[in-house]
Amino acid sequence: MRPIAHKGAPLAQVLGAVAPIWAQVRRGQSLERALRDRARAPGAASDPAQLAAVRYVCHDALRHLALIEALLARLAPRAPAPQVTGLLAAALSQLLDSAYADHVVVDQAVTAARADRGLRPASGFVNAVLRSFLRRRATLVPQLMAIDATRLNVPPWWLARVQRDHPARWQGALATAHRAPPLVLRVNRRRVDVDTYLARLHGEGIDASRVGDSAVWMHRARPVELIAGFADGLVSVQDAGAQLAAPWLDARDGMHVLDACAAPGGKTGHLAELSQANIDAVELDAERAARIDDNLRRLGLLGPRVRVLIGDAARADSFWDGRPYQRILLDAPCTGSGVVRRHADIPWLRRDSDVAQLATIQAGLLDALWPLLAPAGRLLYVVCSVFREEAAQQADSFLERHPNARLVPLPGTQHGSLQLLPAGADPFELDATVGLPTVHDGFFFALFEKV
Repeated sequence: MRPIAHKGAPLAQVLGAVAPIWAQVRRGQSLERALRDRARAPGAASDPAQLAAVRYVCHDALRHLALIEALLARLAPRAPAPQVTGLLAAALSQLLDSAYADHVVVDQAVTAARADRGLRPASGFVNAVLRSFLRRRATLVPQLMAIDATRLNVPPWWLARVQRDHPARWQGALATAHRAPPLVLRVNRRRVDVDTYLARLHGEGIDASRVGDSAVWMHRARPVELIAGFADGLVSVQDAGAQLAAPWLDARDGMHVLDACAAPGGKTGHLAELSQANIDAVELDAERAARIDDNLRRLGLLGPRVRVLIGDAARADSFWDGRPYQRILLDAPCTGSGVVRRHADIPWLRRDSDVAQLATIQAGLLDALWPLLAPAGRLLYVVCSVFREEAAQQADSFLERHPNARLVPLPGTQHGSLQLLPAGADPFELDATVGLPTVHDGFFFALFEKV
């Protein structure tokens, strides 16, 4: 049972709110955009408890998307309308997780249908499908979960690609990506040391552990506004794997540093916390660039040494003043295949052909930024992807195109670059042998030096 997620929010209202959001996502809209659209709609609920519950159930349903759609193909005599499918998906996710007693979920789903003029004619259909699921659950669920793509909640093409790229590790990586993510913080060590911050959490009765140089894992997730010191800039939310990028770039005091494709500014903030480097944070989208400013302001780091520039990282003339950079961080646009546990909609918004298209964009960014790097300077290429075409294959191609680039070996590597697959371990701790966290999202890192 998981009642905390829905306390203070009537289940029927939550299920009814999730229905159109599900339909939007299945039409190709990102979950975050669909949630924003719903929140701005006339008459939308503004109660924080209900908004949190809607978000929770959306994520929960998306983590079961493959199973839910396979179930509906067996349970529904005809394909339901998109919003009816959304209501059924929301209700089935709660039945699959035993979030409430079965009869409560069925009753509240029917109530939600009757409360919506567009769904009202389908209320009997919703009741029949959910009751059919309850009768057949013991047989249908194990049968469908025997299929790898259904059990791991990815499209067949996605499964095939991960199996091909990581033949020995695909099951663990995809199984981890299917779980809810841990909440990891980055401590702003300009403002507080990690041990002092941990002592504050423990003094407030909050269980937490140190899992990296600046990383703290909160054993129980909570909204950011309730995280001690967040509003004051003492900490930021950032995965332990993502926290490796800024230290590995090794930007030093006085260096001229470029953070390309910088929004929302997590790595920009980390770079500014670690040194007195002069940083240009470049972002194409003005709205997203404003989020970098917001993050830097919260951290107490907004000032003349960190410039937020609106420009296209693929076109140097849109932002560059001609001064070479000693360090460049390129956190390139990618499929996001390494952060699925944080964004369960990602596999269902992508197509197989997107991988090659994004790899072309990544190569273009690398080639555009390389001339901006000073001799002996370093460029760190990062993608939150587990696909080789965006990762090791991209790094190899770059080295072939640029004979004046050499690969700088990273910790825990044999060949220089590093592929982290989504991973979880018990206990959650730092692997002291290589300095890597044992729980992290999926990332690829390659550090190039200009020779």
